[in-house]
Amino acid sequence: MPVNRSTICRITICLVASLSLLPGGVGLRPAAAAAAAADLSELETAFAAAMLERREFVQIDYAGDGGELSGRIKDVIMRALKRDDYTSYIVDSYYYSIRTLSGRSHIRLTLNYRETPEQTAEVDRQVRDVLDRLIAPGMNDHQRVKAIHDWIVLRLAYDVGLNRYTAYEALRTGKAVCQGYALLAYRMLTAAGLPARIVEGAVPEGDHAWNLVRVAGRWYHLDVTWDDPVPDRSGAVSYRYYLKTDEEMRKDHAWTREYPRADTPYPATVAAAKTADPERAGFYESLEAALGWKWLRPEHTAATADDLRRRMEDAAASGADGFKVRYLRGDAVRNDLRKAAAEAKAAGFRAFEASIVPFGEDGAVLVEVSLVRQPRS
Repeated sequence: MPVNRSTICRITICLVASLSLLPGGVGLRPAAAAAAAADLSELETAFAAAMLERREFVQIDYAGDGGELSGRIKDVIMRALKRDDYTSYIVDSYYYSIRTLSGRSHIRLTLNYRETPEQTAEVDRQVRDVLDRLIAPGMNDHQRVKAIHDWIVLRLAYDVGLNRYTAYEALRTGKAVCQGYALLAYRMLTAAGLPARIVEGAVPEGDHAWNLVRVAGRWYHLDVTWDDPVPDRSGAVSYRYYLKTDEEMRKDHAWTREYPRADTPYPATVAAAKTADPERAGFYESLEAALGWKWLRPEHTAATADDLRRRMEDAAASGADGFKVRYLRGDAVRNDLRKAAAEAKAAGFRAFEASIVPFGEDGAVLVEVSLVRQPRS
């Protein structure tokens, strides 16, 4: 039974304490270390700076309108959270109180984090070490994003115990839920010079988180969690959710917040890169092979039982052990394979074995046929 990798993903939970408005002149005084803010914009900036520093307590003397503050403080806190995607998913909960004294508002914000400052520093240290080994000088956007995607998928396993939500836990234990995958990908991509976002959304099974990344000037969706097989398979990397457009991603992902548009198909971007950068032709060939694009070419596609028969005969005649092909009639592939084998002339094999996996959204399958040779007399 497949593991649900969606509904268990936590997004930031905000717990707000009741507002405390006390009359002035009752002996209350602001803490000596309190910062000052004259309006909501300055207050948002102060909150955002404190979150980036992972401060647990923030005290601010506010000189603006107290009535406006009481009605809008939750929005201010949420805007501060959203200034930095990583911080937005590290803050676990917050509490605030507002007290009035002599016409001024004194705010105390208490923050609880999923990742301590020391743990975030350790994430950054490990990310630097990994990128020093992973990213070679001169690598372009295409090379960097693929290297990071593959490293994360190969390094992590999905946390079926649903206990690990941070990049620190992902690196320390090798396991995480989608939030940990997305946080680590964000940290690695941005550290490698690739603009990135964490996307908050949903899939049919529930809430989910993944990334957007800008490659060669274009934004693309990247879901490293769903590209990692469950259960984990050593050396296995999927590219089903690798650099997808909004249209492609909307088939099973949804998001409600505003994010950069991803509207250029990645094959078009790679085709342009191949033309402009012939020195990396070998990389682009290997990229296309990894993404399965080679199977879209006519020479790697079969549509009828006769096509399969000819490939069986050609493989047998050449001494090959078998062949691999995209077959357009996925719903009929097993019968067509048997028909092809029965009609193969002087094929030189007595049986075949086939591995069949879905390919694309049009009902096609990828078929790998192994031929069982006739015993020598």
